[in-house]
Amino acid sequence: MSITPPITTDTIHHLVPFARYLGVTFSTIEPDRVVARLSESGDLATIGGGVHGGALMALADISAAVVAVLASGDPTAAPATMQSSTNFLRPVHGAATAEARIARLGRSTVVDVELTDPAGELCALVRQIVTVRPG
Repeated sequence: MSITPPITTDTIHHLVPFARYLGVTFSTIEPDRVVARLSESGDLATIGGGVHGGALMALADISAAVVAVLASGDPTAAPATMQSSTNFLRPVHGAATAEARIARLGRSTVVDVELTDPAGELCALVRQIVTVRPG
């Protein structure tokens, strides 16, 4: 399978069923920037009603993988997260938004992801190293 234009949320859900399972949608899908949203869901909550950190990390991972493949220029490429570092700054109550951007493109692509809450407040910073293997 490969990512071919036009790239939509449905395209990504077909390639990454886990994204569909979580309810991740995409508003921006570009080679250097991806914006994804994790809808508010009680099933993803933790004590206190915030979105579970694991769900936020999954949102960041999915977003980073998509932007890494697009930036590689190879729509058949397969991403693999080599390293991920998450800094939680505050809880997310409600829908979470992830903005993934390429920090460095190469054999090991570095992607920075900012996670925000519905008010646009920064809630977590994620840096991932993603290797993109040719398709």
